[in-house]
Amino acid sequence: MKNPYQSPTSSSFARDSTQEHDEVRTRLSRPATALLIMASIQSVFPAIAIVSVIVVAFRGEPIDGAIAPLVGMLIHFVFLIAIAIGAAKMGHLESYRAGRTAAILSCIPGLTPFALLGIPFGIWSIRLLNDPAVQAAFPDSPATSEKGGEPNDATERRSRAF
Repeated sequence: MKNPYQSPTSSSFARDSTQEHDEVRTRLSRPATALLIMASIQSVFPAIAIVSVIVVAFRGEPIDGAIAPLVGMLIHFVFLIAIAIGAAKMGHLESYRAGRTAAILSCIPGLTPFALLGIPFGIWSIRLLNDPAVQAAFPDSPATSEKGGEPNDATERRSRAF
């Protein structure tokens, strides 16, 4: 019979760390996937508008009235791509900052994918990213930055596990 008060062995310690990491990834996968899909689909519309203005310009037709909408579409397209990339990095636990940026950008009404659908997913992502257990799963978490670059306990456990 195993003593429950005995300190954990390295194999059980690694298993616990991996299990925590998988739980965090599972929690973040839903809002990250939703933001990624919505931003990807929504980015098709400005891309079509941008390409159509470029085609008109290459035909030699005047595009005087299309410059301001083109600039707006380019800005919107860049923000949608940033949301998609940040959501992907958040879902794979690669970058806390990129995930947080994507979540915040999706809460801005003019930039949010699919009008108002992106806002609830952005808020959901922000709430999850504020959890210390979730933050500890990222290599660039705020807990690591506050210690001057020293790895936090979860990062240390994860590195020992792999």
